Amino acid sequence: MASGQEGTNRKSIELPPIEVDTTLAFEAPEPLAGLEYWRGKAEGRPMPRRNDIRPEEIASLLPYLVLFDLTPLPGGGVDMFPRLAGARFEEVFGSIHNRPLSTRLAPEILARWRGVAHAMLEHGGPIRAFGNVLHQDKTFIRFELLLAPLGRDGQSADTMFLVSHFWMRSEIGA
Repeated sequence: MASGQEGTNRKSIELPPIEVDTTLAFEAPEPLAGLEYWRGKAEGRPMPRRNDIRPEEIASLLPYLVLFDLTPLPGGGVDMFPRLAGARFEEVFGSIHNRPLSTRLAPEILARWRGVAHAMLEHGGPIRAFGNVLHQDKTFIRFELLLAPLGRDGQSADTMFLVSHFWMRSEIGA
């Protein structure tokens, strides 16, 4: 490429943000039920232990549930590895469970996911996140998520408990 033309084939993509709400004002039943379950399992600790989560107790939430291992990244931020991903979640994002997200998501989408996980960790407790799906141009799908920390010791997060709900644009009148 000739000098002076290197930047002409590149462009910066600004993605809509994922909105974060710490008031936990959920609209959808699945994230709200996930929050109630998470709170019950915390038992006065800052968060439940990962082994407190019993799939048989939340069978109705399993299609919407994702459990991510969280690993700090050098220089800040967090990496996420999906240990469990429910069928409804994978209908939207494809088969992700037990696969590195970097092999399943575009870098800018992965950055959005890491950003919201980091927001949960900074908050130190559960958060509500909502916005439009951008993966594979599925912007006609709106989401609401519960993101809540889990830890091996019930004190420091190493896992994220995520419960999702998805609406098609036609379902929300947009």
